[in-house]
Amino acid sequence: MSPRYGSEQKRYSHIVTLGLAVGAAMGWSLWFVSDQQSDQIERELKEQVATLAQSQIRLLHEREIAEAAKADVTSLQSQALALREEIKELSQRREHMRAALGTDRSEADHITAGPDDAGVSETGSTITLDHPESTFVATAQKALTKLGYGPLTADGIMGPNTRQAIEAFQYKNGLPVTRELDAPTLKRLGEADIVAATD
Repeated sequence: MSPRYGSEQKRYSHIVTLGLAVGAAMGWSLWFVSDQQSDQIERELKEQVATLAQSQIRLLHEREIAEAAKADVTSLQSQALALREEIKELSQRREHMRAALGTDRSEADHITAGPDDAGVSETGSTITLDHPESTFVATAQKALTKLGYGPLTADGIMGPNTRQAIEAFQYKNGLPVTRELDAPTLKRLGEADIVAATD
C-alpha cells in the first residue's frame, strides 16, 4: 500500500465520520424541534378543548334560561286569559248593576215628591234618592227583597230592617257579619241577584 493511497483512505474515512456526525446532529436537532412542536400543538389542543367546554357550559346555561323564560311566558299567557275572563264577567256585572240602578232611579222619581225632590218613607223618614249612596242602598234593598230577605222599602236608608236583612244575608253566605254593605257583601249580593234574575 502506497503512502498516498493510505492518506486518501484516511481522508475518506474522516469525511465519512464527519458526515455521520453531521447527520446525527441534524437528526437530533430535527427530533428536538419536532418534540417541541408536538408539545406546543398538544398545549394548543388542550386550550381549544377547554374553550369548547366553556362554550358548551355557557350554551347549556343560556338554554336553561330560555326554557325558563318560555315557561314564564306560558304562565303569563294563562294569567292574561284568566284576567280577560274576569274582566268580561265584571263588565257583565257592571252592566247588570247599571240597569238595576237605572230602574231604581226611575222608581225613586215616582216615590219622591216636593220642590226639593224629597220623599217620605213608610217609617216617616225623609229620603233623598239623588245621593249616589242612597241609590246604592236602595238597589241593595231591592236585591235583598228579591232574594227573600224582606220585604224592605227601597228608600235608600240604612235602617234597622235593612241592617238585619244584610246580617242574615252575610250569615247565610258565609261572609263576615258586619251589617254593612261592604265590598264582599256587595259582590256576593250582585252574584245572587243575577242568579235570581235568571231563574
